[in-house]
Amino acid sequence: MRKVAIIGQEGHFNYALESLAVRDDIELCAIAPGEQNGDIGSLIKQTAKYSPHIYSDYHELLQSELPDIAVINPMFCLTARITMDCLKAGAHCFSEKPLATEIGDLDMLKQCHAQSRLALCGMFGIKEEPWFIALNRAVADGEIGEVRLIHGQKSYRMGTRPEFYSHRELFGGIIPWVAIHAVDWVMSVGGRCTRVAASHSTYANRGNGDMEATSALLMDMENGAIATVTADYLRPTASARHDDDRLRVTGTRGMIEAIDGRVYLENDLPKRELELPPREIYFSRFIDAIDAGMTDELACEALAATRVCLLARESADVGARMDVCPE
Repeated sequence: MRKVAIIGQEGHFNYALESLAVRDDIELCAIAPGEQNGDIGSLIKQTAKYSPHIYSDYHELLQSELPDIAVINPMFCLTARITMDCLKAGAHCFSEKPLATEIGDLDMLKQCHAQSRLALCGMFGIKEEPWFIALNRAVADGEIGEVRLIHGQKSYRMGTRPEFYSHRELFGGIIPWVAIHAVDWVMSVGGRCTRVAASHSTYANRGNGDMEATSALLMDMENGAIATVTADYLRPTASARHDDDRLRVTGTRGMIEAIDGRVYLENDLPKRELELPPREIYFSRFIDAIDAGMTDELACEALAATRVCLLARESADVGARMDVCPE
């Protein structure tokens, strides 16, 4: 039985709750805030049925509980430091994206992870949605030939955002927090990004301080393909869904597009909708990868997507295209 601890409540800890509900080889041993005496009221409520031990300081949790896996989703600027503390305590880490909000912290985390020989995974759960699995498989099977052009979109309602979103040093920005999903999709289907340029704007952010409401990225891929990503908080309040995720991939033999959770392929045959596979549980995939000793790819993907987004944010700040070194 593996012991799972959750630290913080600002991200997608629900991925872990999904697995806790259906697996008998893990248990929730404890929860704690990312900041000493921080608010975890929502986390306490959502995990009550598992009766976890509740700590006010995650350091005490790590020392007392010795969890096998830490689910880390604090205020975003704290993710890298807490992940490193958990790795040093001997816990595999399932951490919110971005893995860090500053390049220096990302470099330290990368080194810490390499020395730990433990598993590290970012919370990129959208890749386990049926639409992405179907699209990714079709591209890998050569249905559109060689990938030449990719566009990913993330669009959200603004809604009511926590106060820390208004401060760049705490939130990190729309590119590392929102666009990172689409950046991850792009690199999953198109390979490594070698250079990135970006722009972002706080215009129309409805009084949310430093938080950008719009962003756009241009990515050069190692295989010569070109990718674009947009992310925004402009989705109308009356929209039926909170999010509008889209991915379009064009190759030498055809095009495939995901929109509204459906996937359409057009190649030598007329445009048609693809059948979707069952949805997979992302945290369970992480546990299975630990069991199989095959977690290196998950870590590399999370580190690479975070690096591209932090460099893209820098590009948007200074107005220069940035080279991306391999992980």
